[in-house]
Amino acid sequence: MLRTAFVTGGAGFLGRRLVRLLTARNIQVRCLIRETTPVQDLLDSLSDEQRARVQFVTGDVRDRALLEEEFHHVEVVYHLAAALGGSPSTLFLQTVIPTRTLLEVAAASPIRRCVLVSSLGVYGTQTLRRGGLLDESAPIDPHPEQRDPYSMSKIRQEAIAWEARERWGLPLVVVRPGVIYGPGRTLLTSRVGLSLGPLLIRLGGRNPLPYTYVDNCAEALALAGMMPDLDGEIINVVDDDLPTGNQIVRTLRQAGKRIRSVQIPSRLIGPLSAVYEGYSHWSEGQLPPVLTRYRSDAIWKPLRYSNAKARRLLNWQPQVTTAEALQRTISG
Repeated sequence: MLRTAFVTGGAGFLGRRLVRLLTARNIQVRCLIRETTPVQDLLDSLSDEQRARVQFVTGDVRDRALLEEEFHHVEVVYHLAAALGGSPSTLFLQTVIPTRTLLEVAAASPIRRCVLVSSLGVYGTQTLRRGGLLDESAPIDPHPEQRDPYSMSKIRQEAIAWEARERWGLPLVVVRPGVIYGPGRTLLTSRVGLSLGPLLIRLGGRNPLPYTYVDNCAEALALAGMMPDLDGEIINVVDDDLPTGNQIVRTLRQAGKRIRSVQIPSRLIGPLSAVYEGYSHWSEGQLPPVLTRYRSDAIWKPLRYSNAKARRLLNWQPQVTTAEALQRTISG
């Protein structure tokens, strides 16, 4: 039974829910934060009894001496901290380099598991056929530099983690969530389409989107550190009844949100992306290459998504339905 855990990113959107779930299970949590990290939202989500089980550790993931001290007092490390946006160099400095330090220290410590939060965006979905199944057997994107800096940073982060397991025997579980949503985050992500000023270009509105409600995702993440005999596993996390872009827009409109949109059918996304990309190249970048055939195949190709492995290994199932999750997100 898990008794102690160390969490990076514990005051963040997903981290707050993870800390709440762990402390509700009588687990002592040491939460790494920076001096400037706001923690009130986390504290407000906890009961007095749960707050007593949280200790804040002020410092930086790159502080090797701090991690060496901390990892001698915990059983499982949950590594959530990562940059969500920025240039490739910024993401590398804020995600990849700190992860290398954390994993090196973790591998030399007595912890029994490191749980790394990655992303469903690491997959090379361009190789899958339309309507194909994306599960843990899908290949990693071979050219993330043609997609976006975030995916590239998560792929590099994972590569470092698997190297640490191979070289030093680090007990490792990698969790790859889909798009995490909930109160405080927008439902209109790039998976739904692109925003051009006040106009939303909806791309493939009938496609199921790999979304996971934040509370459902946090439950799977908590279990990834608690279930016995897990090592070397990759676990995708998406909900059961996945929403479509059309469903999200319809729900927002029913809630009184004004959304101006134009829908592009799935079969036209690829050809239009190729035309846009060609014109961008012809104009020597005067039209920014935000829409390319490679990126379109990675984000908007119609696919099916599986959470069967999470159900099997973690005994997990989403507790919040998509209909309820969408309403909570809009109301929050």
